[in-house]
Amino acid sequence: MNNSWQMLPGAAVIFASDLSWWNEYGTTVPTAAERWTTCPLAAQRHQLQQFKSRFLTQSYNSGQLAIELAVTRGARRVLLLGYDCSLRAGTHWHGNHENIRNPTADSVKRWRDEFARLQQWAAGIEIINCSRETALKIFPRSTIEAEL
Repeated sequence: MNNSWQMLPGAAVIFASDLSWWNEYGTTVPTAAERWTTCPLAAQRHQLQQFKSRFLTQSYNSGQLAIELAVTRGARRVLLLGYDCSLRAGTHWHGNHENIRNPTADSVKRWRDEFARLQQWAAGIEIINCSRETALKIFPRSTIEAEL
């Protein structure tokens, strides 16, 4: 999701919901990966696959949508990387985006409800938060090394 693919450059699927993210970073994403968005204009402009989320009619965040995409495509186990959900160390694990909006205290607070809604919807799916630093406590924690 978003810049988190940089932690796993060989990722098979890369998801970013926002047109502004694809405009800023799209040329850096490996073309061998499947590339997904929920934004029709981003899909058209950057030759992406478009995902139609059930959560787009409510408040949502890209991390939530990326998990939903994985589950919709058949994932029974999802490992989360870069889901810090906090402003403690800045706005993202990778630092601020230069030309697009970054999380605020209000958005981070809103994410808790959005992940709780996702957890209800994805009951029975193993979702493990392998982020190094995280305030997201709703999913079990582990390390990527232990899970792989």
